[in-house]
Amino acid sequence: MNETSTIHWEINQLVKTQLFPDEEAVLRSALRALFRLQPEIRQKMVIRAYTAGEISLGKAAEIMGVSHEEMKEILIENDAEIHFGPRTIAELLQDANNA
Repeated sequence: MNETSTIHWEINQLVKTQLFPDEEAVLRSALRALFRLQPEIRQKMVIRAYTAGEISLGKAAEIMGVSHEEMKEILIENDAEIHFGPRTIAELLQDANNA
């Protein structure tokens, strides 16, 4: 059994054992544990999504569980560019969808 098959098998067994209602619940639990043990991973993920324009500053702050100002500080500390509003119509529409 290859690694991917083993992972799928383990997830399915957790659901079949009724320890989790479905595969998504298993993954959510695993991600929560990962982020609790290694919070820098969540931070890097959020910073990357923010700098790529996939999420707004507000959404980044929400995911990180901090205020807008604290999120700006996190971005500055990590040498990430802070966006001061949408630069294009597409970004404006993406911000609206994210809200």
